[in-house]
Amino acid sequence: MAGLDGLTRTYRLSSSVRVAKFTALIADATDTTSTTGTIFAKVPTGSNSGRVVGVTLGLWAETNQFYPEDTDPSTITGTTPASPYASMLGGTGNDIGPTVQYNGQARCYAASGASITAGQIVLIADVYGRVDSASHLSISGGTKIYPVGLAVTAASATNVVVLVELMFLPIAYVSGS
Repeated sequence: MAGLDGLTRTYRLSSSVRVAKFTALIADATDTTSTTGTIFAKVPTGSNSGRVVGVTLGLWAETNQFYPEDTDPSTITGTTPASPYASMLGGTGNDIGPTVQYNGQARCYAASGASITAGQIVLIADVYGRVDSASHLSISGGTKIYPVGLAVTAASATNVVVLVELMFLPIAYVSGS
């Protein structure tokens, strides 16, 4: 299936949580409950917390859950829905999971206090899957980073949408990149 400008795939979430659109998700290598070859993803646990698998294209929440267009994604991502929906969104639920874009250009939310200029490497900055530049996050040289990609547009405010050329290959960070 085609995304904004690239290909998409679906992952199962390893926990029953809501996920806002434009959220970067990471691989969940610890989830071994699948015997059907299902690949699991999860909401990040912090800055640069693991291998990125994609960026969500839309809201992942229970049926009939509505959020206005300008809702702060930190009030959505990682929240647990009420029963009986909690068992449907991930983990042992039956839903297939959110669709993520894994190549091409995708939209991402800028993290709180972000400082991103076009051409900079961006990576996951917080537990909400928002991004910031590696240099602004004070990543030291030689540290292994898990980039979301290269920023195509700039951002200097929280929750501004940044266009990112996706590139998930882990690399050793060189200061100033």
